[in-house]
Amino acid sequence: MPAAVLAKSGQVVDAAGKPVAHAMVTLAPAEMTLGASTFTVFTDADGRYTLPAKATGAQLAVRKIGYTPVTVDAAQATKVTLAAAQNVADAVPPSAWLPRTGADDLGRANTILQCSSCHQFPSEKVRNYSKMLDGKSEAEKQAAWKAMINYMRVKFVQIGPDQSLYDPAKMDFKNILDPTLGSFDAHDEEQISSFLAKHLPTRFDELKSFDYGAPLGVTEKTVMREIQLPQDSFVREIGLTPESPYLWGADLQHNRLLRVDPDTGEQKPYPIPYAGPTGPHTIVDTPDGKFWVTMLEQGVVGRFDPKTEQWQLFDKFGKYEMAHDIAPDYRFQAAPDPKGRYWFTLIGTNRMASLDPATGEITTVDTPKDEGESAMHSSLYGAVITRDGKRVWFSQLSGGIGAVNTETGKLDVYLPMPQGAGPRRMAIDDEDVLYVPMFGTGELLVYDSKTDKELARVMMPDPSNASYSAVWDPWRKVVWLGTSNADVIYKFKPADRSFEVFPLPSDMGYLRMITFDRRNGNLWTAYSNIPTGAGPSRFVMVDPGDGLTVGAAAP
Repeated sequence: MPAAVLAKSGQVVDAAGKPVAHAMVTLAPAEMTLGASTFTVFTDADGRYTLPAKATGAQLAVRKIGYTPVTVDAAQATKVTLAAAQNVADAVPPSAWLPRTGADDLGRANTILQCSSCHQFPSEKVRNYSKMLDGKSEAEKQAAWKAMINYMRVKFVQIGPDQSLYDPAKMDFKNILDPTLGSFDAHDEEQISSFLAKHLPTRFDELKSFDYGAPLGVTEKTVMREIQLPQDSFVREIGLTPESPYLWGADLQHNRLLRVDPDTGEQKPYPIPYAGPTGPHTIVDTPDGKFWVTMLEQGVVGRFDPKTEQWQLFDKFGKYEMAHDIAPDYRFQAAPDPKGRYWFTLIGTNRMASLDPATGEITTVDTPKDEGESAMHSSLYGAVITRDGKRVWFSQLSGGIGAVNTETGKLDVYLPMPQGAGPRRMAIDDEDVLYVPMFGTGELLVYDSKTDKELARVMMPDPSNASYSAVWDPWRKVVWLGTSNADVIYKFKPADRSFEVFPLPSDMGYLRMITFDRRNGNLWTAYSNIPTGAGPSRFVMVDPGDGLTVGAAAP
């Protein structure tokens, strides 16, 4: 999308008339109908802001943590006054309610890992549940949280797509509650319930202050845009390619891709042409303008050409193996190994798999897990491929990170991670350095995959942010981190190992992957709360405002 021409301006000041810098200014329609957009900008040091010329709307919302938010008629807004707030409890992300230091760090990490894997924690519903435990004994609270964990075991098998093979109404209820078969084992149950009983507040009505933990990276030139998607959909991830003028979303809930026109917001569904549920999960483009799409049901993955709108489907994975991720390279594009094979993580069986699209041949490699541990608890998750394609790295939520040698088909390296660390979807840069977000502990692991040497473990600004993903930016030479629990995006600068914070326009900004518009370097992502409809359902564009100029392809 070409950079917007800037137009409408205004100023934000405090009660004394002094300018408020870095205030978030969002122009939105009176109602967020399907395809409608919001536009968000930030004030400069003089409190002034300028909205894109294409931005239209009826309401102007202005907010900054530490001030009482204001919504005014957009037609009347030339100067907006924000009053200082003594209580920021209603303005902070869920991460603010989790103890940040010293309070049972292992229990906190495992709670974030297991509970924030689907939704923000503590979400409003969780906070309401905790409020009901006010005044109860620690033992009573722990029993109540154990009951909630059993409830979550049931909910976990309800998050599949329409017509899912995992319909709990057709499953043995004893198996659903069996801690040895699912994502939360008996140890998780004991540790999480104990942590919540001891440390989660039962009152959430007062908080004096909140600190993002790092400087804001936004400037007066930063622009964010949200496009409303169907609220009953679960558009997990977004794909873009310079070969298509559209945005493409993987709608896991309705077994389809969703095509969105970025100029008009018009949307068109593309059902996956396969009998029964597919659950499209991950969408990653290739240099020739196509998309690879992994699917969590029926052992299917596909390659989609947005120009011809034709599919090539591969269904030789096992029915319950659940292809989760495809390995991208440093450009965040799906890339083959030297033998022309693409590599996938199979979350249902804890195996890596390669697929030769020319022949349809599939090979698999087992990855480590503890004896007696279920594959779903180990959760083989993300993957990346080195620049020469000779190694594919993988991560496990309840395990470690490792590499498969694509020439030998054998495990080359395996690095166990501490309990609760939760290595998630990692990035790899153009020098084959890995950046692995630790979902539970809030650290970023920096690892040289050429020398097999750990370079650093850097604490992110908010250790409870639940960073789901990292992506290497080949133009800016930085790492972008999508958070699940903090309503922000982080920019990490490897040169000095520092962070900047980009606040998101909406609450419950549960992010998964971030990708790029390769024509201008803008970031695109999606809000993807579980269960479907629990939070905003939108595509999100972020133009950092740094004036980046890019070519047709990443370097």
